[in-house]
Amino acid sequence: MSTTETTETTWAPERLLTSPAACLALRELGRHLAGAGFINRFGRLQIDDEKNEPLADLALGKYIDVAVASRFLGGPQATAALLETKAATITEESRFSLSFEVLSDGTAMAILPFLDSADDVPIDSVYAGTDTWLLRDQAWKYGLHGKRAIDLGTGTGLVAAFLTSRYETVVATDINQRATQTAQLSRELLHETAKSRMHVVTNDVAAGLHPGTFDFVCVNAPWVPAHRADGRIYSQGGETGFELPRRFILEGTELLAPNGIFIALCAELSFTDGSNPLRELLDDLEQNGFATSIEPTHAPHPFHAAADGTAETLPGLETARHVTAVVKRNP
Repeated sequence: MSTTETTETTWAPERLLTSPAACLALRELGRHLAGAGFINRFGRLQIDDEKNEPLADLALGKYIDVAVASRFLGGPQATAALLETKAATITEESRFSLSFEVLSDGTAMAILPFLDSADDVPIDSVYAGTDTWLLRDQAWKYGLHGKRAIDLGTGTGLVAAFLTSRYETVVATDINQRATQTAQLSRELLHETAKSRMHVVTNDVAAGLHPGTFDFVCVNAPWVPAHRADGRIYSQGGETGFELPRRFILEGTELLAPNGIFIALCAELSFTDGSNPLRELLDDLEQNGFATSIEPTHAPHPFHAAADGTAETLPGLETARHVTAVVKRNP
């Protein structure tokens, strides 16, 4: 008999959030993955014991026996809830698969929904990629400790989840409601202490947030010029690719408490007229009492390949590189 899916695969995170049984299944999955030492960093997979390979396959969105999946998800009622909410599929041969994979760095976990079609990416799809892990690693470097941290444009919520290990309160924001719903589900994977520290809100950059109240602020800013971004929320950075990063930097640094650190992954663009919008912005911030620096991203990174194509269609662009902009608020 051929393998035939019998369940629709459309990802709808709001359905899971309204299902206590589905949320319980996520908590059980997170508990088992944490106990097994599960790490999944896009091709860098690790799990402590070979007997946990079915668990790893489940977390990667592969098909496994439904009875085995049930053991990791809290029982038949949990698997049924995931199927009912379209967060999983099952075949006629009782092979069960989640409609997402679980990302993990060994400290934090997050949900990354699968796309229904690689050829038709929704404008509100939830993004995670190479720069997601770069932001996590830069957060490890610069986000050392404190009371309050915020991840602007959180996407899956992975970096915010990581920051709960270092900060008493972590806020995760995104303008994309599908992203904040996914981050809410990622929160369900965490142990209770981390979960209680993470708060997810739908928000436009820093609108409505109190200035001067965060010890650490981070963002993976969209950098793709509008004419190349296909309208996708997670990628469109404005006409040149720097307009939205500029706003993130200006509003994000306003959130910093004294001695607070802000980091943004973004593009540094140099034009033939001698202008460099990022450096000019950071120079202005230094004039207003901030300390700033730029740390280039080492290849390979998707930006390095994309920048060549961008140069062909962005008038006056001389060079483009992906960087981390670092801003510290002086006491």
